[in-house]
Amino acid sequence: MSIEGDEDTSPFLCGVETPLKIQYDWQSNHLLSTIVVQKMIEAAGVDPTDVPESFYKSIDPDALEDLFRPQMDGTPRKKGKISFSFAGHYITVRSDGQIIVESELGRLKRTGGNILLTGDVPEDVINRISARLLGEPAYDRTQLFAHYGQDMETAQTRLELAQAAPEHAYLLTHEAAARSVAQAKGGQSNQMSISPVIGTLDGFQTAIRERVIELQRRRNGFDPAELRFCFDSLRLLVEEEGRDTAIEFLISVTDAIEDVGGLGHYILPYAYGSRPVQSVQSSFDAVVDLKIGVNGPEQRWHLHDTDHTTQWFPL
Repeated sequence: MSIEGDEDTSPFLCGVETPLKIQYDWQSNHLLSTIVVQKMIEAAGVDPTDVPESFYKSIDPDALEDLFRPQMDGTPRKKGKISFSFAGHYITVRSDGQIIVESELGRLKRTGGNILLTGDVPEDVINRISARLLGEPAYDRTQLFAHYGQDMETAQTRLELAQAAPEHAYLLTHEAAARSVAQAKGGQSNQMSISPVIGTLDGFQTAIRERVIELQRRRNGFDPAELRFCFDSLRLLVEEEGRDTAIEFLISVTDAIEDVGGLGHYILPYAYGSRPVQSVQSSFDAVVDLKIGVNGPEQRWHLHDTDHTTQWFPL
């Protein structure tokens, strides 16, 4: 599993599509921590040696059991619960023995957030993961693209890869005032709505926020993660406007996506350790690092809330 590029590699991730539920008997002779880790290993489909960290780094298992285990005379403890993070997962333990395990990645997929895509990789690799983040075709999503120095065909390619309905897709393109108005053509392209925004970066920022509000109104409110947003490309934005201006722009846009429970991804095709990436990565809930491994494209996730980085695994 630790061999780079191994196609059979799986990350230690469970509770992604739906939270993992475990029922624990406080009278059991097996430690709660042992049961939880074993169930997570089974759900993730990995070997015990692939667990990236010790449970003790997150919480004292003995103290956890003492908190809820019945008293010596059999009297139940008071009702309650405790939550903590472990290896990129949120774990909630209740006094009745119910345990809920949810990966941070899964929570982002279900409730929304903002993700940065990085890596010096070919465009087709970025297109593949971008298409996945636009949402599964089985669900009725709304896709909103905001392009800064990127062509319209890129959005069309990703929509096709995602098998998404173009009539629910919208594209805003930023055109600097110095460019010819004739270059910024709006309208429909295979039913995708295209709207050029000519002028300043502030104007583009405002147009994105207003379009998000408009789309929310049309759908009578969004379900969590129903709106899927893609910004491409941060590279040109940082190069032209500078780090501080780019961060101010990102704060406004990511807040707008978060306010409606959307899931946004932002493309910055530099290596994860590069200065441009490190200067903006704290503005996001997670960072996806991409590279070309021995057997093809690979990814690893830097999950900020649980302070966890996955190993490399196939795209």
